[in-house]
Amino acid sequence: MHFRELRWKFIKNFFWRFSRSLQWKLVSIFISITLALMIIMWLFLIDSIESTYYQSFKTSIESGLNKWDYKNNPNVGKEQVKDDLVGRNNAILIFYAGEDRTYAIVDRDNLDPEDIYFYDSRYKDNNRRSNYLEDLLKSKNFVTALSGETGDREILMHTSDGTAFYDYAWTNGNYILYFRYYRQDLGNTIDNLNVDLLKSSIIAIILSLLIGYLLSKTITIPIINVMHKAQKVAGGDFDQLVDVKSDDEIGKLTKTFNFMAKELKQKIIGISSEKSKIETILKYMADGVIAFNMSGEVIHSNPASLRMLGIKDANFTFYEFAKSYSLGISIEEFLEPDSSPTRETNIRTMNKIIKIYSALFTDEENKAEGIIIVLQDITEQQRLEEMRKEFVANVSHELRTPLTSIKSYAETLLDGEYKNDEIAEKFLGVINSEADRMTRLVKDLLQLSSLDNKKMHWNKKNVKLTEIVKNCVNKMSIDAKNKEQSLEFFVEEDPGEVYADRDRIEQVVINLISNAIKYTHVKGIITVSVGVRDGMAFIKVADTGIGISQEDIKRVFERFYRVDKARSREMGGTGLGLAIAKEIIEAHGGTISISSELGAGTVVVISLNMPCEASNCL
Repeated sequence: MHFRELRWKFIKNFFWRFSRSLQWKLVSIFISITLALMIIMWLFLIDSIESTYYQSFKTSIESGLNKWDYKNNPNVGKEQVKDDLVGRNNAILIFYAGEDRTYAIVDRDNLDPEDIYFYDSRYKDNNRRSNYLEDLLKSKNFVTALSGETGDREILMHTSDGTAFYDYAWTNGNYILYFRYYRQDLGNTIDNLNVDLLKSSIIAIILSLLIGYLLSKTITIPIINVMHKAQKVAGGDFDQLVDVKSDDEIGKLTKTFNFMAKELKQKIIGISSEKSKIETILKYMADGVIAFNMSGEVIHSNPASLRMLGIKDANFTFYEFAKSYSLGISIEEFLEPDSSPTRETNIRTMNKIIKIYSALFTDEENKAEGIIIVLQDITEQQRLEEMRKEFVANVSHELRTPLTSIKSYAETLLDGEYKNDEIAEKFLGVINSEADRMTRLVKDLLQLSSLDNKKMHWNKKNVKLTEIVKNCVNKMSIDAKNKEQSLEFFVEEDPGEVYADRDRIEQVVINLISNAIKYTHVKGIITVSVGVRDGMAFIKVADTGIGISQEDIKRVFERFYRVDKARSREMGGTGLGLAIAKEIIEAHGGTISISSELGAGTVVVISLNMPCEASNCL
């Protein structure tokens, strides 16, 4: 780059920095004030000197006139002035009283340049006479004297050749005494004064520069310190404090900065804490959350939302999201005046049912900032709702069937068949059987309701598990013999006592053995055993029956669910036995599980806690 361009760039950068620096602004203001004061003083001194010189010039004239005593005797000197003019035959006589002063005697009735006489031969030329008369007539003091008054106004004038002067005019009858004071001598004095004042101004500017620089540093250094600290605070370091060295405005500014830094630190800590809480909540909450800005870009998404949608990253816009899941909404719709601020819809994806809530969020001024999407997995709720509907339908069906039978047989008997003893006995037997079936169903429903509402009365105490199971096997042995089945009981390891409700455990074991007998063919084998495994007492009921498919195993504990609905009803089952069994075992802190293969039998295992003190098992 050329040297001249470099120099210009340096000057430009210097003045640019100078104009942006508070310190140099203060220095320039200080210099400007000093310079303004010097100029005012300069002008005042020059004007004062010139006024002094003029007053001296005027005073000397008036002193001479007073000595002449013209005020008391205006005719004094009149004849002498007239004689001087007549003796020379001139209308204007000009005398030199030194290098810087002249005076003239003028006949006011004869202002002819040809009648001007100079007592200095240097000015004896026609052009000089014309110029003098022209300058004379331009003088306001002389014109005032022509009107008969004394002209003594301080007016700086210039001759035709540029010489500056002050004048004074005094009239006496037809004659005027006209005095001039040329500024040449005063000009030299003023020039010398100007040089001295210029030197003084330069010295004053240099001193003001130094003093202004030093004084400005007392202001700018604390401000610069505050600025550097503020930059660090802006960078996240909130432990920055500035030393307070004075009680003036700078000191107050420093105190305010320190207070601001402390308060800002507390606010940031509070905001960070709240932000961390919100992030933790969003991260671990079960519902998914996705936030979009008004441009449709994703600004936040939590892991639950990605998990529900089966994606790794939220690399999509609101428009793509709405289109992919057929939401039928757009950002523009939310901005319409009469539009609802929220939307709700259900979608199906990855064998899940997800409810999507869409809402517009705004800032403090109620200005729209974006759209927030909340995703809620309602698959389980939907399943439970379907189960509830199915439960109601099953209860209605289970009650309707026996009620229909009872009503039909009762109507037949009322029509006269009660007279036939054989038919009446048969029909009454059916009515009684159906009533028992309804009683069992209502009893099971009431028991389930008590379990669900935690209103079941438990009579828990330490009981011998082996004894309970053996008694249950003995009770069910007759039913097994009736189907020519083999019901066996084994003790792999005696678990001793468990803390349980004896009647409820018996109810569960009898239900399991009963199911095994029902769904096992004639001459099948049913094995019941107790033991200890992994620190838990267990009861196992295994059969060689019809088995359960893998699809049905997932639902066997649902209420009113039957693997073989026709056979279950024929055998008097309500479809609630396993559901009740699960509720009872779980209320004891245990577990119940089923494993089976279609056509290869079923194994049911109950696990219970080992014996413990009653006080520790409540």
